[in-house]
Amino acid sequence: MNLEISVILILSFIMIYLILIQIFTILFRITGLTKDKAKFQAISLLTSCGFTTSESEIIANDRTRRRIAIIAMVIGSVFTVIIVSLMIFLLQHLDQAQTKSTLNVILIAAAIFIGLIIFFQLPFIKKLFENIIAKLALKAIRRKKYGNTITILDNYGKDAICEIVLNDMPDILEDKPLFETNIRNLYKLNILLVKRRNKVVEISKDTILRPRDVIVVFGLYQSIKDLFSINVDSKELIDPDIELKRNEIDVLDNYGSDAMAEIKIKTVPEILEGKPLFESGLKQNYNINVLMIKRNDRPQVVTKDTVINEYDILIVFGPYDKIKDVFMN
Repeated sequence: MNLEISVILILSFIMIYLILIQIFTILFRITGLTKDKAKFQAISLLTSCGFTTSESEIIANDRTRRRIAIIAMVIGSVFTVIIVSLMIFLLQHLDQAQTKSTLNVILIAAAIFIGLIIFFQLPFIKKLFENIIAKLALKAIRRKKYGNTITILDNYGKDAICEIVLNDMPDILEDKPLFETNIRNLYKLNILLVKRRNKVVEISKDTILRPRDVIVVFGLYQSIKDLFSINVDSKELIDPDIELKRNEIDVLDNYGSDAMAEIKIKTVPEILEGKPLFESGLKQNYNINVLMIKRNDRPQVVTKDTVINEYDILIVFGPYDKIKDVFMN
């Protein structure tokens, strides 16, 4: 490989690198991150810089974003090795750059490289590129039919400020004034802003949300997803005397498709209700292992005869999809 080819390859890989940053930025934006957060995470992952900010929790706590992040890290590592290797080769053969023809080839390659960067920054080209990637990504990710768009504007640990486009109205909010929905008590969520037809609507207890409204909400991110990503049975939730009976799942660590999770039991799943663990089939049918039970703030010894009760806190290990199927339904 001569000097001219190595320079052309370096510039080509750098161009592909820049395109990949744009692609992964778009992928993260589709999952609900703002443009700035998405671009920061894409650059961090592709360059293997390993920034560990609180924003990284947004990536780690979402399965789709984790998969995107894994792909970005692998591709970024491969490209880093290739570019570094080519740079070393280039430095070792700089003395060959004395000929006029070699310098001309390098200058032409650099000019084409700069021209392509300018071309891809043209607004209509950039918009066309983003639209194509977004359409392909949506098909690949297979987003849920329930199509509210949730964008994280900022996060504070497990809490977040989110902008939500209400394409599909949750049952609990449909045709009801906010004071009747009781979402502040049930979900611990506060609606900070409502925008309708690009105009800010004054919020009061009598405000009724409508389809296509854009709202800004603050609260526990998991609660925001629970309310706006799935259709909730309003008959159960609008009664202020009924406590929200959804089990809480916090992922402590993950290993591919498996995860170690802490589960706060508010409703005992049907397969576990009143049954000892060995009769429930939890391990045999779902490959879920109960590692620890905390009851009344005291750890309990787990045996085959242990019965799960309300308000127990479990540490379990197994396929994350199965954990959600058992404990969230």
